[in-house]
Formats: sequence, C-alpha cells, structure tokens
Amino acid sequence: MASRTVELETSGMHCASCAMLIDMTLADITGVESSRTDHTSGSTIVTFDDAETSIEAVIEAIRGAGYEASLPE
Repeated sequence: MASRTVELETSGMHCASCAMLIDMTLADITGVESSRTDHTSGSTIVTFDDAETSIEAVIEAIRGAGYEASLPE
C-alpha cells in the first residue's frame, strides 16, 4: 500500500454543504483513505492508495459531482 496525499484546487462550491458533498463522493471511491474539502479556500486534500485509484479518478469524481478540480500549477 502506497499512500499519497495531494492538494487539489477545487472550485464551484458555494457553502460547507458543497464541500461535504465532495468529501462524501470521494469516500465512495475504493482506495481513498480520507479527504478534507474547504469551500472558503477552494481546496481538497485527499489521501489515497495509488495502487487502488489515481488522482485522475479523484478529479473525475469531483467533476462528476458538479464541481471543478485540478492539480495546482
């Protein structure tokens, strides 16, 4: 198991409920160990097992929930 922690820039959130929805969405992905989304800073910190999932899958799940996410440049 190789845990990896990544901070993503997340946008489109309006309130704490939006952040909670993102975290609930990520909790459903096999391999995601934890996530913490903050709507005020526009960030999601996610820890996942990169043998079970990928950062691309995490980003796609956030987009599927109706928000934007990307790696910081």
